[in-house]
Amino acid sequence: METSTRRGPSPKGVARRAEILRVALDAYRTSGRYGPSLKSIADATGLSEAGVLHYFGSKDELLVQVLAADDARCAATYDLTTIDGFWELLAHTTRTPGLIRLLIDMTAAATDPGHPAHAFVDRRTRDWLALMERILGPGYDWEAQVLLAAADGLRFQWLRDPSTDIVGDLRSLHTALLSGPGVRSS
Repeated sequence: METSTRRGPSPKGVARRAEILRVALDAYRTSGRYGPSLKSIADATGLSEAGVLHYFGSKDELLVQVLAADDARCAATYDLTTIDGFWELLAHTTRTPGLIRLLIDMTAAATDPGHPAHAFVDRRTRDWLALMERILGPGYDWEAQVLLAAADGLRFQWLRDPSTDIVGDLRSLHTALLSGPGVRSS
């Protein structure tokens, strides 16, 4: 009886996948509102569109990995243990409209439990809520949910109207939530 041994990805394949992800993340960071096409990512890596998808399984899997890589970069760049670090991160996002659009698109697609973004968006939401709760302190769970929901909504509004002041509006909401009478959750 013959047994097959499944090998893991080759070092060359791992490096190629990392290169594609780096190119795609850079393309989304520097693109306009609509993000890059799969063809432009493929061209920049010297592959066909099918060649790019070979390393990720599907375009949606690639896009989820782009968002995950951006989250990791932001966590390494910004001090997300403070509210000021959170404001800096949000200000940064207005310089990357392609990534905002991608996040909104993947968040909408994640409402389908079978979509590749579903688990990512669920995990990301839990992580961001936990981060906001740590920044705000104990007893501010509801306020953390409201700030996160407002951040999502303001990013969407900003895509439609770039004059939307995401950071300014969220700072005002933060102040109102934490200083208003009877709003602190128990």
